[in-house]
Amino acid sequence: MKVPAIGHASCGGHVTLLFTVEDSAPEAYLQGSRGAGICLDTGCDVAVKGSSGDWGLDIRFEGHHGDTGLVREIVEIVADDLPLIKQKHWTLVIRNRLPPSQGFGMSAALAVATSRAIQRAMGEEYEISLRRSMLHAHVCERKTSSGLGDVLGISAGGIEIRTSPGSPFSGGDLQSGPGISRGWSNEMEVILIWPDQKGHHTSEYIDDPLWKEKITQSGDRLLSTLEGRWGEDSWIDLISCARSFVEESGLLDDSSRMDLLKMVEDSITKSDQDAVASLCLLGRSIIVTKKRLESEVDFDAVMLEIRNKGLECMKVGISDAESHL
Repeated sequence: MKVPAIGHASCGGHVTLLFTVEDSAPEAYLQGSRGAGICLDTGCDVAVKGSSGDWGLDIRFEGHHGDTGLVREIVEIVADDLPLIKQKHWTLVIRNRLPPSQGFGMSAALAVATSRAIQRAMGEEYEISLRRSMLHAHVCERKTSSGLGDVLGISAGGIEIRTSPGSPFSGGDLQSGPGISRGWSNEMEVILIWPDQKGHHTSEYIDDPLWKEKITQSGDRLLSTLEGRWGEDSWIDLISCARSFVEESGLLDDSSRMDLLKMVEDSITKSDQDAVASLCLLGRSIIVTKKRLESEVDFDAVMLEIRNKGLECMKVGISDAESHL
């Protein structure tokens, strides 16, 4: 009996605070967005086992349920580079630690982790498999209209800005790509809050001409104020621009986001903490962060008030900036 091929990988989620839609290029790896956001240390874990037998996929979700269609798409994209995977029957066990379709970048995290897990099972070299998984995931996001810039943001890590759209890696050597992003690290904890109802699919916005125009006009203007310098000194400007973005683009008034934001802001006020709430795009969820990096914030006190409102919430960390990439 042949020993099965086994692999495991994890990828944190990503919260977009402002962005543009730049999807006119003919190739998926060239499409994407510019913008800014926060990379999370919590996201998706994937374990795979490739056994002898006829080609097929057995997909199992633990935690929050996900999109089997997305999993099948990313596996097909991996198979384009590694056709030998179609000589096995694969079992995939996927644990989503955050809910999908809420603005936490979970489709990107799932795609990255799935690609990496399969490549590890096939014995691919670590650094190559990491870079290739970013390309695979970015192309998958564009093919399924499930995201624009989450993968590019994840590739930077930390608190990131995306200054050129596209995949972070492409080409035969995978040394770079059209997408350019950079991040900086901070050990701040954040709170993620989401309603009971599942949010809109990203495609409902990024494939709609009117939303694309409003989003991109606002994102263009605000990014121009952030691109000149990026680091801890830009934190207050980022939070301010994030709020201006959702107001100018119209996203704040859509899908009852305003009602949810007011509930969370009321909870912050009652907790008497120096924190601030921002929308996670394109979901109906909220991220609570420090208002100023130097502030001491009791996030447990904030979470107590949030839960008193009947809202789901979770405390997570920010990932480190990925300078090695």
